[in-house]
Amino acid sequence: MRMQACPHCGAQNSVKRTKCYQCQKPLAAEAPARQAEASPASRWEAIELGREGKQRVLRPGSDPISLSAPEAPSAKQRPRFLPERRSALKHVRRMSVFFRELHTLTRSGITLAPACREIERRSPSNLRAMAREMAEAAEAGKPLSTAMENHRALLYPWHLGVVRAAEAGGFIPEAFEQIAHAYEVEWDTRSALRMRLYFYVVLGLPAVLLSLPLILTVAQPIPPEGWTPQTVIGTVIHYFRVVSMPIAAGVIGLTFVWQVLQSIAWFQGAQQQIVSRLPIVGRVARAAALDRYLATLGLMLRGGLPIAQAAEEAAIAAGNAALTPRLLDMVPRLREGAALSELLAESRLLDSDTLNMAATGEVSGSLPEMLARAAGYYREENEAKRKMLLRLAQVLFGVAWIIAMGSLILFGVKVYFDFAFRTMDWMLEGFE
Repeated sequence: MRMQACPHCGAQNSVKRTKCYQCQKPLAAEAPARQAEASPASRWEAIELGREGKQRVLRPGSDPISLSAPEAPSAKQRPRFLPERRSALKHVRRMSVFFRELHTLTRSGITLAPACREIERRSPSNLRAMAREMAEAAEAGKPLSTAMENHRALLYPWHLGVVRAAEAGGFIPEAFEQIAHAYEVEWDTRSALRMRLYFYVVLGLPAVLLSLPLILTVAQPIPPEGWTPQTVIGTVIHYFRVVSMPIAAGVIGLTFVWQVLQSIAWFQGAQQQIVSRLPIVGRVARAAALDRYLATLGLMLRGGLPIAQAAEEAAIAAGNAALTPRLLDMVPRLREGAALSELLAESRLLDSDTLNMAATGEVSGSLPEMLARAAGYYREENEAKRKMLLRLAQVLFGVAWIIAMGSLILFGVKVYFDFAFRTMDWMLEGFE
């Protein structure tokens, strides 16, 4: 971790701190107002657009590293709390290993630059460039988030929010552990669902598409001259073209459209708004976002950051389009001196037990510890709800498969017996 000496007492402090932990005097003089107006007031102004199309501005001098923020992106860049398009299962597994190794190396006492260089040597090609740029940023004394910004296609936006919050509070290893845990949970969930979908879609759907033309051919009236091999083959090919191929093309087209919609900001926001209102899925997404918010807020307060800045950083790290705007609305009132527990109660996002813990933490001076404990409860709730959701999804997949295959089998049996009776009538008419 990079350190700086206090100009008043000489004590060593993290470069992210604004006041010395020993003498409580400011480590750097506040920039004049005209300089704050000419430069970005915070790194959020340089990297994120506000919800009304305006840039978010914090109070001048609230962040000592704000003037080293990256250049402002184009106005078309979507807000960071919207998730990016999900990658393949193999990529999720690689990212979980990448951040788990970073967490292990940094927790053991290895500095950031050597840790990133070590991971760069054995990382896959698509992650090697990000590890190299992270090492170069650490060697140059720049925040890691500036290097991660160049690889948004590999990361979720809330990951960047967690890393920025960690840089401000000085808890980089904890941030890597939080990201690695999220990737591991996602890999477990996606692998369990993919195994079921692989069986039902990859193995079952081709069987249905191949058998359906045969069943429809048998259901046709018997030609006056009878069935010939050429007539049977022609009819089967006809139904394969007009029935099976359109169904396969429709499934492939819907999959492609879904992938395209997943990369659009407004669709992601609408999807999260809808998901947050669903009975079980909404509780899982809500618990995961509140876990990230409370854990990040507690770590940043433990690092000595002002509560308003910590609340804004934690709201971005929550990474939920339905909850992040409501959490950001509390920041102006926190700067005015309002109590965090009162604002959380007004937002109606947390349960009563968490609100009581936050109020107790404010009174006793142990708010970071109480927030960390509350985040642990939400993580346990997320795990329990996720497992229940997986079991429910497995049951629903099985029921849907049984209904589809049962309907197809019953239709095939009906067509078979109808064909047998029609064949018998046709043969009797031939004898007459």
